[in-house]
Amino acid sequence: MESRILGAETTGFFPCDALIGAGLGNRLLLATHDGYEPRIKTYMSANAQYRPWCIVQPYTAQEVSLTVSTLGGCGEGAGDWHIAVRAGGNGNPGSNNVASGVTIDLGMMNRSSYDPSRELASVEPGAAWMNVYSDLLESANVTVAGGRSGGVGVGGFLLGGGNSLYTGRYGFGCDTVLGYQVVLANGTIVEANSDTNADLWKALKGGGMNFGIVTRFDMEAIPATDVAFGQSVFSANHSDQLFDAISEFTDHPQELAADTMYTLFSHSPASSEDMTAMVIRANTKGDLNTTGFDKITQIPSIETTWGLTSHAALAKDQQLLTGSLNLQKTMTFGNTASVMRQSATLHKQLISSLSERIGAENYTTAVFYQSIPKYFSEIGRQKGGNSMGLGQLPGNAILLQAGIAIYNGDEAALAFARAELNAMMAKLKDITIAEGVSSDWVYMNYADTTQNPLGGAGDENVSFLKDVAQRYDPQGWWQRRVPGGFKVTRAT
Repeated sequence: MESRILGAETTGFFPCDALIGAGLGNRLLLATHDGYEPRIKTYMSANAQYRPWCIVQPYTAQEVSLTVSTLGGCGEGAGDWHIAVRAGGNGNPGSNNVASGVTIDLGMMNRSSYDPSRELASVEPGAAWMNVYSDLLESANVTVAGGRSGGVGVGGFLLGGGNSLYTGRYGFGCDTVLGYQVVLANGTIVEANSDTNADLWKALKGGGMNFGIVTRFDMEAIPATDVAFGQSVFSANHSDQLFDAISEFTDHPQELAADTMYTLFSHSPASSEDMTAMVIRANTKGDLNTTGFDKITQIPSIETTWGLTSHAALAKDQQLLTGSLNLQKTMTFGNTASVMRQSATLHKQLISSLSERIGAENYTTAVFYQSIPKYFSEIGRQKGGNSMGLGQLPGNAILLQAGIAIYNGDEAALAFARAELNAMMAKLKDITIAEGVSSDWVYMNYADTTQNPLGGAGDENVSFLKDVAQRYDPQGWWQRRVPGGFKVTRAT
């Protein structure tokens, strides 16, 4: 292998030198390399753009195995250095990158394929969903239950559960994973499915980065029929009607499972109003005349779109903005319009506070409301179970995600925004308790680093995950050396 590190046999960073010694020099990026900084800039959040000692970019499961065994065998040394694993780069700051140590970047593992004999789509962790959908559509006219935003990466989405347009019909994305190829802490490559290493298979379905690096996801393939899809923008003056419609939709029967809808209230400098609302809706069977959205379509909108498109095309259009300082936090509560109304009041107070301190033109906010009907849990159970703990939910529920993106601000602005967001969510938690609809269940993919999604999945689930982690990683390597994400040893 020709090394990228021209003119130097050592880097001065002993884990990076160990990777070179193992023959991975041409998979390495240092800060002195032209490709290093552009790759760092591809993290969605500016506050996640840490600069590790080196980035290693394996191309195959065998190279991931060599990377893991090399880093595990080179000694921890004195001082404080760690390892991170990156798939798409959309997670919380610190979950998939590290400042002192090595980042294993799976971005070069981005291939998708289809096996018609088994009706399986095999997807690598570093791929972006929009490319997965395009590849599978062109090669086999199938799709999979992946991310709604096209730039989101495969790995983190599926390990955290994965809420897709198809959840009502097929379960969360992890429920559609029929098999995993996994690199364990000792470098061994294993398969995990319902017949082989079945406990690991179940644990990986929502259990996060606790057991190994998944190098291939074998997913249930879905026929790639066109999707009925549209967006409607509303004045926030219609918030009461919107929340009533969201609540009614959340209680919809499973016969309407092809319908999916999510709503966001946001502040944006591009709008003349302090806060506007957008409803995004889809029918994954392509039914333009579905009755599931009747209550929404009766509310006067500023603008509306509705028509047929491919899953690949709509994912490409639904992109997350990059380069801002980002914060997020989440909670789930029993389905009630009253709590949603009070959350909108708190959101308006947040906007007022941020505008006064940061400037209304320098940030955006978004509060998302998504329906989690009770039958979602039953779909997962029928498919062999998962590690998400959906049984903890109090019946039909609302999944709320609140976020702030600062486009023109510094660390002080970020700290202020974080304090305001946390205070807002704490007040909302108190409201859910007072209304008798509080839940400890936390969706991992929306959780802030201060939250406890594994613990919120219930004591039985935590005990199961700890047992699996001990069985496949008895030395606790993923817990100690790869600290990013939500660790089962820290779950309470």
